[in-house]
Order: sequence, then C-alpha cells, then structure tokens
Amino acid sequence: MRKPQAATSHSPYYIATVLVLTIAVGPAFAASLKSIMGDMRDNTTSAKAVLANFDSASAKQIMQRYASEAQAASDMFAGQGGAKEKDLSSRFKQLAAMADATSQAPLNKASFRKAFAEVASECKSCHSAYK
Repeated sequence: MRKPQAATSHSPYYIATVLVLTIAVGPAFAASLKSIMGDMRDNTTSAKAVLANFDSASAKQIMQRYASEAQAASDMFAGQGGAKEKDLSSRFKQLAAMADATSQAPLNKASFRKAFAEVASECKSCHSAYK
C-alpha cells in the first residue's frame, strides 16, 4: 500500500490553482475598479449639474455616492501588501471620509461647491500619481 504524499507548496495542483485564481480574479478586480471609476465619473457629471441648478438633497446624495464608491475602492485594496495598493487604499479611505462628512453637514450651494472642489482635487491627485 502506498503512503499518501504530502502536498508541497510547489505541487502541480498548487501552481495550477494559483494560475487559475490569477487569471480569474485579476480581470474581475480590474473590472470592478473600472466600474467604480465609471460610477465616480457619472457622479461628477451629476455634481456639475447640481452646481448649475442647486438642490440640497441631490447634493447630499452625490456626496453619499462618492463616499460609498470610495469606500468600496478602498476595501478592494485593503490588506494588500504593496506600497501602491496601501497608498490607493489610504487615498480612497480619505476621499470616503471627506465625502461622508460633507454629506452629513447642511449644504448650500457655496459649501457644496467647496466640498466638490476638494473631492475633485483628491481624485485628480490620485489620477496624476497613478495614470
């Protein structure tokens, strides 16, 4: 009778599993981030429309969406070991906190304009660093 062989970290099964997960999860991760960025772009378009015709309720919803989308992006990078991933997680977390705080405060056109400019500036700084 043969004694079962212990699996090693370099077994063909292990290597195949890692390759399959890399191929399957990598594009899904990229697609998810791309989707979040698309949602943020749409939210920016909505913010510009609200600035043209101010509505406090819509302004709060926009900031809530920024907060939610930024938190989702931060969560995607959380726990990853690379410096870039840690920086991205931190940047998105900061954006989420900024947008959430704004969504909780009373908004008028001037305060929304200022908050939107700060959010857009945070977005731009990240794009400048990572595009």
